[in-house]
Amino acid sequence: MANPEQENSSSSAMEGDIEVKGRDVNNLQAENVTVRYGSAGDIQAQTVLISQAVAGQVEAETVELRQAGAQSIRGHAVNVRQGGVVQAQAENLSMTQGGLVFADTQAANFTASNVGAILASGEVKLDQSGARAVITRGDVNMDQCGSGVVVGRTVSTGENTGTILMVAGRIDGNVNAVFGPAASAAFGATFALVIALILWLRRRLTG
Repeated sequence: MANPEQENSSSSAMEGDIEVKGRDVNNLQAENVTVRYGSAGDIQAQTVLISQAVAGQVEAETVELRQAGAQSIRGHAVNVRQGGVVQAQAENLSMTQGGLVFADTQAANFTASNVGAILASGEVKLDQSGARAVITRGDVNMDQCGSGVVVGRTVSTGENTGTILMVAGRIDGNVNAVFGPAASAAFGATFALVIALILWLRRRLTG
């Protein structure tokens, strides 16, 4: 395959479609944006598809990454397959074989992925994934996962699941926790420090 053509340009449109293939562009605005084999700066659209490419800040209703990366994503539905994202803010977030530093979401589903911190208001599912911190007002479902801190209304676990600190109203299943609900009160200062670090990271990424 030939080397992608290198360009530094800017495209803008309030409606219609924009497809970038094998080029490097700055800002893109359109109804639908597709970026393949290149890179883009800021993207604003209704739907965005990034395939084997990288992008800076992406804002859209629907965002899909396939073997791609993005600095920041903000949207309603975000789907990542074999990709990496520094920060994601979404109503529904799905990631398969990917990596994520920080997520602020309503509901999230991770499969074979590595995540730094997750702040959620709804259900979080992790399958064969690792997360340093999962904090949600909803439920957490984990199967063959490892995590540092898990906080949720109800935590359901499958086989081979372990965590350092777990705080939950109810736990369904077996989990290897260094500090479970009964012992977690003795580690309030440590837990508060973890929360403070996550909120600090959120401010740094969104500021």
